[in-house]
Amino acid sequence: MKRPVVSVILPTYNRVDRLAVAMASVKRQTFEDWELIIVDDCSTDNTKQVISSWKYTDDRIRHLETRKNSGSPVIPRNLGCGHAFGKYLAFLDSDDSWRKEKLETQVGYLEATGEAFSYHDLLVRYEDRRSSVFWSKMSTCHSGEVFPFLLKKNFVPTSSVVIRKDVYDKYGPMDMSLDISHDWDLWLKVAFEYQLHFIPDILVGTLDIHSGTVISEAHKRRKESRRVVKRWTPYVDGMWYRKIMLYYYVMEIFDILPYSWQQRIRARWYKQERYK
Repeated sequence: MKRPVVSVILPTYNRVDRLAVAMASVKRQTFEDWELIIVDDCSTDNTKQVISSWKYTDDRIRHLETRKNSGSPVIPRNLGCGHAFGKYLAFLDSDDSWRKEKLETQVGYLEATGEAFSYHDLLVRYEDRRSSVFWSKMSTCHSGEVFPFLLKKNFVPTSSVVIRKDVYDKYGPMDMSLDISHDWDLWLKVAFEYQLHFIPDILVGTLDIHSGTVISEAHKRRKESRRVVKRWTPYVDGMWYRKIMLYYYVMEIFDILPYSWQQRIRARWYKQERYK
């Protein structure tokens, strides 16, 4: 089988309606040298039937299944990456979708520069808000040698990442003990030795954040964040480390306070217009 340039890793669980949109966004790509690896985390809806019908019309689509539901995207992502043949890995969540020029833009950039990792801007919409906001207004995005900034906060959305597979293999798989922060943990390992490049284009359709999704599980997210930061104690300035850890402890208190209070402390810490 001809080796594809990009392997797209798409984990899913009981999102059959959104899954079809995500799959369609891959098929619409102007860059066509890809394989799509869909990893079903033991869905109980008709996900398997939908994937089978898509595979029938496009042999670039592959279907894997976990042995049992894992409750987190990390195991399906690792499974998909372990079966990937591409030079690059791209990640897509089953409730997201890409704009048609996404792979062409990122692969073109990485091929031209020889760099290992790129990510890009997107639009975010919370279910309880009617307006959308740029990701870069919520999480200041950095480019180049970003490790100190990335340790302070994860500003790399998973569905925006394209990474060279040999670099992923060097630092992966993602840590399966982390349900939420497994992607951030991997990005930090890469950023410690490589540059991460931000593309300011909006290459993902609107990212919808719903209550109950991992990004909204504040307490668990803060706890995992502290675990990730602690791993870098020997490599960072002691004062910087203590400042970051203090922030995550303080934010656990502020998560239960009014949103306006949260905005004030984040404004001082991040100096941004909006925040996730």
